[in-house]
Amino acid sequence: MRVLLWHGWLLEGSGSNIYAARTAEVLREDGHDVLLVCQERHVERYRWIDASGTVDATGPSALTPNPAAVASDAGGRCVLLRPSIGEVLPVFVLDEYEGFTVRRFVDLDDATVAAYLAANVDALRAAVAWHDPEVAVSGHAIPGAVVAARALGGVPYVAKIHGSDLEYAIREQPRFAALAAEGLDAARAVVGASRDVLDRCAELVPGLGELGPVVAPGLDARTFRPRDRTEALLDVAERLRRDADVERGRPVGHDDEVRRALAARNPNGFDALAATYDQAVPEQGAADRLEALARSDRPIVGSFGKLIEQKGVHLLLEAARSTRVRADVLVVGFGSFREWLAALALVEDEETRRWIASVWPGSSLELAPAEAPPAAVAFTGRLDHRYAPDALAAMDVLVVPSILAEAFGMVAIEGVAAGALPLVARHSGLGEIAAALEAEIARPGLFSFGPGEGAAGRIARGLDALLGMDPAERQEVAGAITSFAGREWSWRATARRLLDAVR
Repeated sequence: MRVLLWHGWLLEGSGSNIYAARTAEVLREDGHDVLLVCQERHVERYRWIDASGTVDATGPSALTPNPAAVASDAGGRCVLLRPSIGEVLPVFVLDEYEGFTVRRFVDLDDATVAAYLAANVDALRAAVAWHDPEVAVSGHAIPGAVVAARALGGVPYVAKIHGSDLEYAIREQPRFAALAAEGLDAARAVVGASRDVLDRCAELVPGLGELGPVVAPGLDARTFRPRDRTEALLDVAERLRRDADVERGRPVGHDDEVRRALAARNPNGFDALAATYDQAVPEQGAADRLEALARSDRPIVGSFGKLIEQKGVHLLLEAARSTRVRADVLVVGFGSFREWLAALALVEDEETRRWIASVWPGSSLELAPAEAPPAAVAFTGRLDHRYAPDALAAMDVLVVPSILAEAFGMVAIEGVAAGALPLVARHSGLGEIAAALEAEIARPGLFSFGPGEGAAGRIARGLDALLGMDPAERQEVAGAITSFAGREWSWRATARRLLDAVR
């Protein structure tokens, strides 16, 4: 079958990016002819992309074969076309994107939004004329669904709701709800990663009729699997030392800059520091920090994802100060909040901690009890698909402390597959994951905590419950949920459910 996938951004770094990549990969493995339309520039990182080019209103460019491609045993093919959309790339949460001026959707005027949509529509129409797809899948209520509605003609499509579109655009501005309604109303089906995200979509874009089915993300159990902690840490560290991209990452000396900003009571210094290095690569000190963790005999609790306030990593840092079971903290991720988190991790005196709380750019920071010593915290920066499975396998507990609603929480099930016990906020799609895992072992509440005021204390108690288990019990519990995750969530099932929804 000829299948077209439209995704507005890259193939790594966020849940929706990974969803697009893994879906395309599995469809190709199953023998389909896949056209993937997105902004990824580095196809050499993906052995399942056969060729790539650009596309605009005049049609695709000449294709360039991917030298890293490995042929599909089933005869499938995947071509990536990158739409020519100009210099501005709209996003939901600010990040760095190579070759683009990045701006949030909510900060764009109507003319810029219209120009962005028109460029994508023109490119997609040309891609459709070239590929002649039988079915299509578009990502996000905006911009994917409305681009698909305007460009696909009679090609049936399924619209995927991911959640960031709802919370960072549609909920904030009615103009995006109108655009979403246009795109979702014309879709053959509107699917979401959880029942919660579909319910939120129905609330924010009323009049759409019945939404569904739920098509949850999957995981690759061949890649995400349990591994000896020390071996995993040392393996990642060794590979990072050979990674040339690390030279562009956060310098080790920035910790001293953070201390100077703290001493000067200069909160602007944190944001300024975050703009001085490449956020999209591992940090320069990551290998040394992972080797230090490998030598530690304390358990490791960690987080994996964007370093923005909405992801709640600061709650984990504070919770780790007040646990009875002392643990090291591993923070894997990148984002504009990196230096604020560094300040929180580095500071020891109570007066400075209270100052940080007074200038914190949000309302969710809760300081742990003053008598608690700081936990050891190791930041790595961004670790992509080459490193992520081993980083997760090194964690005894993976904490997903998101403050805002999540469509699903893909990293939680990846962590479970890698052998980490999960501790997630009991809301939205994360709550649905926790409920399924807790039901599997008949231990309600074991893998989740209540959100809202006091969450840091509840995270601490949850960590103590998980880390305080008898080692044999912990191993039994981890084995049971790892096996369950491998059975319940797979990318092959995700891809097939998407095709079933659009047929």
